[in-house]
Amino acid sequence: MYSLKGFYDLHVHPSPDVKKRKFTDLELAARLLEAGMKGVVIKNHFSETACRAALLQQQFPQLKVAGGIVLNRPNGGINPYAVENCIALGGKFLWMPTLDARTYQLCKHPDMKREEAEKYLYLLDERGNLLPAVREVLYLAAQADMTVATGHISAEEGKKVAAAAREAGVRKIIITHADNPADFYTDADQLACVKMGAVIEHCCFNVFTGQTPIGELARQIRLVGCDNVLLSSDFGQPGSPYPEEGLSQLAEALLGEGFTPSDLETMLKTNPEKLMGTSC
Repeated sequence: MYSLKGFYDLHVHPSPDVKKRKFTDLELAARLLEAGMKGVVIKNHFSETACRAALLQQQFPQLKVAGGIVLNRPNGGINPYAVENCIALGGKFLWMPTLDARTYQLCKHPDMKREEAEKYLYLLDERGNLLPAVREVLYLAAQADMTVATGHISAEEGKKVAAAAREAGVRKIIITHADNPADFYTDADQLACVKMGAVIEHCCFNVFTGQTPIGELARQIRLVGCDNVLLSSDFGQPGSPYPEEGLSQLAEALLGEGFTPSDLETMLKTNPEKLMGTSC
C-alpha cells in the first residue's frame, strides 16, 4: 500500500446513518490513525455531524476531525437556522444539497414527473439567480470561516454558489466530485471555478465504480493543476473499500499515470490541510 502518512480524507460517510454503512465513526478513526493519516471530515446526508466530530476529536486527539451540515430536506433545506446551530456546535463544513438536489434526482430518475421533481431542492429562481436563502447561508458560512462545498447540485448552480460564496467572503470552496455524472463540470466549468478560487474535488468512489476511468481523472487533474485539486474517498458504502485502502489504491494508480509523490502530497495533504483550517 502507498503510505498515507500525514494525509487527509475530507469526504467520508461512516455510521450512524439512515443508510447502511461499512464502518462506524470509531472504526474509521482507528483505521486512519493506524494508516498514519492526519485528519478526516465525517459527512452525513441527512443530519449534522459537528457533535459526532467533537466526540471523536476528544477520543482521538492525534487525529484532526471535523463535521458540518448538508442542506438536504431533513435539515430544512436551505435553512439558515440549521446552519447557525451547526456553527454553534463547532461545524466547519457546509455542503449544498446532495441526495435531495433536484438535478441529482432527475439524473438518477430521468422519468420522474414534474410534480415529484419539484419536491426536491433547486437553488436558482425562474430568472436563474440564486435564492436569497442561499446567499444568507453563505454569509453565515463566511462569518464562521466554514468551508463551503457544492454537494450534488448542478454545475450551473455550483458556479453561481462559488461566485456568491467568494462575494460573501468565504475563503474555502470545494467543487464536490466534479467528475460525477450527476453533477458533472465540463473543462470550462472547472477552470471557471478555479478562477473564482475554488478547489476541484475528485473522489475514489467515481473511479472505483467505473464512472471515471483513471486516465480521464488524470486528464482532469492536469487540466486545473494539482494545486487546485482535492482527492477524497467518498467511501462508506458497504461494497466499497475502506477509505485508507481506496486512497492508497488511487495514489498508486495516479503514480502509474505519471504523477509524482509531491503531486500526491499536494492533493492529499497540503490542500486538504488548508481546507480544514487551523481551528480543527
